Amino acid sequence: MFLEESQRDAIGLTFVLNELTADSPFGDMRIRQAGVYERAGKQELLDEFHNISQALELVDKDEENLNSIRRTLMRFKNIANVMKKMDRSYLHEIEFFELKSFLLNLMKLIETFSATGAEAKFIDVRFTDMEDALDILDPEKKRLIPFYLSERYTKELWETRSEKTRIEGLIRAETDKAALEELKILRTTVVAKEEEAETAVKKDLTEKLRPYLPVFEKNINAIGKLDFTIQKALLAKKYGAVRPEIVDGETELTDMINPAIDAILKQQGKTFVPVSITLRPGTTLLTGANMGGKSVAVKTSVLNVCLCHMGFFAFAKRARIPMFDGVYLISEDLQSVNRGLSTFGAEIVYLNGIVKKAKNAFLFIALDELARGTNPEEGAIIVRAVARYLNTLGSVSILTTHYDNVAGEEFNQYQVAGLANLDFAKLSERIAKAAENSVDLISDHMDYRLLKVGGRSEPPRDALNICRLLALDRDILDMIEEKYN
Repeated sequence: MFLEESQRDAIGLTFVLNELTADSPFGDMRIRQAGVYERAGKQELLDEFHNISQALELVDKDEENLNSIRRTLMRFKNIANVMKKMDRSYLHEIEFFELKSFLLNLMKLIETFSATGAEAKFIDVRFTDMEDALDILDPEKKRLIPFYLSERYTKELWETRSEKTRIEGLIRAETDKAALEELKILRTTVVAKEEEAETAVKKDLTEKLRPYLPVFEKNINAIGKLDFTIQKALLAKKYGAVRPEIVDGETELTDMINPAIDAILKQQGKTFVPVSITLRPGTTLLTGANMGGKSVAVKTSVLNVCLCHMGFFAFAKRARIPMFDGVYLISEDLQSVNRGLSTFGAEIVYLNGIVKKAKNAFLFIALDELARGTNPEEGAIIVRAVARYLNTLGSVSILTTHYDNVAGEEFNQYQVAGLANLDFAKLSERIAKAAENSVDLISDHMDYRLLKVGGRSEPPRDALNICRLLALDRDILDMIEEKYN
């Protein structure tokens, strides 16, 4: 969704995609080429959500057949190179073997998929029977995996191999040295004829199979789509993801999580606190202390909006998301910094490009601590101006900031609850007893939920409270408190 690679990593999108483990090479290809559904493809996106729901039914109600489908998917090998060669040349035994294996696995997959009853329920996941193509490679219809270039394919091949067998019998019985040499020379001649006859058969088989190339391609696409859909369903099951509602207007994300950050927190013995937010067209401000979780909230929002547009369920209890023309994020992860620009310079270059697009498109724009690289007075002025301008556009914009004097009546506004409901006396006592763990203790008591606020509500004074809890030098603290008062 127009995010740079470093930003895909930062929001957790790369982590989510790496959670998918395809059963077939065609499913793996789908995952690696995963793209987005544009607004014009809304129905295709809805169809994808429908298919994931159907796959979830298999996960929940028909595990035996689902596992049978997955085992069959695992047997498929990538035949892309075989198909390319078949289109321009003729195949050899190993390649005919690969095609025969594919066709036998396809036959098994069609049988198992039909047994689930899901075939009729999935949209645009249809397999085409290829028994006729299989008969070309298995004329005796034994339906066994090994492939042998049978002498029954042509009279010439049968006669040549029969002659070779006869000569080889004479060679084994011959004791005269001169006669034996003549028989060996004769065998060499017959072997050459056999190779010619085999080449003719290979060319003939390839010619007969070539018209099936579009059918192979169609089935490969169906296999990849089914595999990818099953992996999406398994991922949704793992994280309790929900089918997004595609709406016009507001973006609503209720109790959303970020699997990438959740995995990190679990390693630390912590849990991800779900956050909820409703974003209307215009500007939404998200305020709070620097360690209050604003960045996590905005990146989690971007992640779920992107996943929705990629045909994934949302990691939330409820998700209502419009279809955007693009998703953009400005955060500290901009690669432009590595190209020699300052953080602030990179932000302005990127912002200017976004604004140009937003004049004629419906975008999801996330600005995480814009102008953090400037002095606070200038930063607040810049952020407020950007917020006011984006509020005049039809796009959905969310800005995180800890600057004062940015909030206004015209903005939708949230605050991180932070330390607002904390018992400072009790926490101070705990910090005094375990000063070496003071930062972790504060983090554990931070409330990361987002609270809807209104008017000119200013960012909470959590930074000052954190200074107090961490026992900043009393003289410095007095100066800070005097400035606040």
